[in-house]
Amino acid sequence: MPSDDEAKFKLLVAAANLYASVSQAFEQEPDCARTAGDERERYAAALIKVAQFFSDQGSRRLGDRFFELSSAVAELNEGTIHPLLRPVRSPNRPAEPSQRWRARARVALALEALIRSGLSPSYAATRLVVKAPSIGKLAGPKARTSPLKTTVLGWRKQLSTGRAKNFQAQELLREGLAKIQGLTKKELTAFATSQLKEVRAYSELSTVLNAQ
Repeated sequence: MPSDDEAKFKLLVAAANLYASVSQAFEQEPDCARTAGDERERYAAALIKVAQFFSDQGSRRLGDRFFELSSAVAELNEGTIHPLLRPVRSPNRPAEPSQRWRARARVALALEALIRSGLSPSYAATRLVVKAPSIGKLAGPKARTSPLKTTVLGWRKQLSTGRAKNFQAQELLREGLAKIQGLTKKELTAFATSQLKEVRAYSELSTVLNAQ
């Protein structure tokens, strides 16, 4: 029977192999055109590696769950929609994706950090949209008729007052606000920059996932 140290070592090796396998799945055929279909294939391949990881660790039941998810994602490219991925019908207008609201929360955090660094809300918002014009991709159809600076200020208000009905974005904002408590002006500016990097990453991924 392996000792605790041996078991921990094997788990660390398995986790390292999983990391390498998942990374490889997303980096395969990097020169191919990045479309939503290509991304689904990458996700499906990565999920198979996760399934194998759990199966190898003795949890076949968990492994099977991830394998089925991989299969469901892959079948979308064949036009088959697994019940797990079929959206629930809503009598109201469909809510915007959480991915977009999380990116808006990042913008709101960057704005808040700049304001706390000493900038006025208006100037801080202007600075953000100049440094990261890709923020405009986060705006909805109605918001696109308004100046982007006004839209950014609106996201901050919506999220800070709880009017944005998206739990993930609200939690991201709450955690971010806790992180910037007591930061220096220089640290606040650096934090704002880091949030904008996340927003740019969203914009790149969004372009890929919306490609036909």
